[in-house]
Amino acid sequence: MIGIKLVLLVALLAAALVCGAVPLRRRGNADPGAARLLEWGNACAAGIFLGAGFVHMLPDATEAWERLGWNYPIGTLLAAVAIVAMLLFEHVLPPEDAHHALHAPSANRFGPLDSRTGSPRAVYAILTALSIHSLLEGLALGAQRELRSALVIFAAILAHKSVEGFALGVSLARNAMPGARAAALLALFAAATPAGIVAGATVDAFGGPARLVCEAAFLSLAAGTFAYVATLDILREEFHEPSGRFAKWLWVAAGTGAMALLALWV
Repeated sequence: MIGIKLVLLVALLAAALVCGAVPLRRRGNADPGAARLLEWGNACAAGIFLGAGFVHMLPDATEAWERLGWNYPIGTLLAAVAIVAMLLFEHVLPPEDAHHALHAPSANRFGPLDSRTGSPRAVYAILTALSIHSLLEGLALGAQRELRSALVIFAAILAHKSVEGFALGVSLARNAMPGARAAALLALFAAATPAGIVAGATVDAFGGPARLVCEAAFLSLAAGTFAYVATLDILREEFHEPSGRFAKWLWVAAGTGAMALLALWV
């Protein structure tokens, strides 16, 4: 599995960098349809996250805790803890300008913030919040021992990471941020999930129950993170504007349905 995880790591890193670099290389050539495609892609990613978290990850985590002899629903509790923690990092701790920009519609994220304040503090607060759930996603993928589970989590992360990377690139391009700084911010964002994968893969060094505990804990936390990102991050923002809600709902349903159908075979 180490070789497969390495391939998945490189693929996620490349997807985030490429999707973020495309709009940066086309500064001043904004495509009017790009925002709509971004919204649809984000909505589909939300559906994939919902399906992966509730249909695949949380049941797998619950099964692992039961194998360890836990009668208490520890998996569900840790998922709830992840949601509460993400609320703290994304809605309580960031400064107000960062909070406003972080929860703007996907196509407008980052750009209005820095052009209005000129402060890098807020930009890094946003990147920190985004990187925390990216890290947890990577931990769950890195800890996986079964190929089917790893591929499900990979598909969900890939969908979200690609859209987020593109949204970041669009916003940095709109903000006319210097190329070197924009590239550094994009690289920091792209590296968060691979760092989580590497950290999660270290559980292979453990033996017996300790390894299963780490895997179950990472899956539980990531399932809560997936639910948080899908609902309080993506759906809350994408459905705020009245236009195109039915089309976005169709993409959410398609993403969720795809994950549900995948459960028939993996």
